[in-house]
Amino acid sequence: MLISVDELHNLWNIRPTGVVHVGAHLAEESKEYERFNWVPIIWIEAQPALVEELNKKLDPTFNSVIEAAVWNKSDIELELNVASNSQSTSLLDFGSHETSYPDVTFTNSLKVKTKRLDELLDDYICPNFINLDLQGVELQALEGLGNLIEKFDYIFVEVNKAEVYKECTLVGTLDSFLDQSGFSRVTTRWVLGRGWGDALYIRKSVYSRGKLRHKLEISFKSSRF
Repeated sequence: MLISVDELHNLWNIRPTGVVHVGAHLAEESKEYERFNWVPIIWIEAQPALVEELNKKLDPTFNSVIEAAVWNKSDIELELNVASNSQSTSLLDFGSHETSYPDVTFTNSLKVKTKRLDELLDDYICPNFINLDLQGVELQALEGLGNLIEKFDYIFVEVNKAEVYKECTLVGTLDSFLDQSGFSRVTTRWVLGRGWGDALYIRKSVYSRGKLRHKLEISFKSSRF
């Protein structure tokens, strides 16, 4: 996360009822979530090897792990492109990522069947904070929430202003979709010259009651990949 849980907690006064984290990777954020009592946490990850690791490392008392490739339709067979660093794994092909991070390549692909988020979360008590780190398919994931999006007050999501992945959702499209769903983008942190960043969207009715009224955009250098 380019904007830390510490910042979200202390600067934005976010006190969620728990977290849905889609694109779990190895749950790098778990200690911060737990430190600020952002529990319970539902982790969703498409890579079977990572799901196995997550089940080994996470305390099941307040962590649930779901293996799924998230999309706006269920039971569609797609190719999951597995990256050499595993973090850049995506249902899409590389766009500008290929030149921005030439050391990262796709090493193999896995056939996966997609699932909608509203189906995956049907058996859970849904918290009000969702974190989407899906390498270009964040809009498809949000569309797959259906009416369940009404349960969320906070959406933390990776955003793109360039085609980092081919045909990935661009931030303006995401802004429009979430505006119609009742959310405003309130802060964004961009990685300098790489075309991607992280953004926080807050439900308008919640944001209007808060103390902060500014929209902050920051660019900085990152060695993430």
